[in-house]
Amino acid sequence: MSRPTAVSTLALTLAILAPSAVFAGALDAFRDRARPVIVFTPDAGQPAAREQIENLTRARAALDERQMSVFVVGPRAVTTLSGGRAPSALAADDLRKTYDVAADAFAVVLIGKDGGEKFRATEPVTADALTARVDEMPMRKNETR
Repeated sequence: MSRPTAVSTLALTLAILAPSAVFAGALDAFRDRARPVIVFTPDAGQPAAREQIENLTRARAALDERQMSVFVVGPRAVTTLSGGRAPSALAADDLRKTYDVAADAFAVVLIGKDGGEKFRATEPVTADALTARVDEMPMRKNETR
């Protein structure tokens, strides 16, 4: 492959991957330190969102023990489980695009410490179901030895 063609191919590849690469940088703050749980909702008052947030709030100790950080992605902003502002690197539109969740959809996505998606649901999930998934992960098993 000639040098101009190789450079063009590299530039095209970077252009295609750019949106993911930008978000991957935001997730780097959590890599090897936390397991983000992202709750996507078109409206925090939606019954599914209220149920999910209440369920996770009641299980806060179990989530903390497993280093699970919960973020709620609303129409325009990302907040923490307690309603505080999430890190500014986490933008609602970027998260929706990265995880392919429509603005009018409800979803729960669990991200592992390695940055990979480990679980997804379109209905509320119990905290027990999420913590059980984490407990099955090899990295978590190593942590508890």
